[in-house]
Amino acid sequence: MDRETLNEMVKLKFGARKAGGPEIDLVKLAADARYADDMLSLVENLPDEALVLLAMTLRDKFGLLAARPQSSGDPSPAAEAAAAPESRYMSGARS
Repeated sequence: MDRETLNEMVKLKFGARKAGGPEIDLVKLAADARYADDMLSLVENLPDEALVLLAMTLRDKFGLLAARPQSSGDPSPAAEAAAAPESRYMSGARS
């Protein structure tokens, strides 16, 4: 992780604390996508425009802007649908 991202994470932690937001664990924020998504969502609901922009910047850097992360125990519906045809296929010609 680059120094700029680390600085932004620290600014987010102290800014959220000052604004009455959640207490952010920086190690979990960097390592756990579900935790990062949850914390960034909480910060985005604070009334501080700079913190919302910082949360969106970090969300983009963590790759959480395009899609919501899936928890490791719950397969996505798309993954289940993709696996279903293979489980029904029987060798031989299809009719």
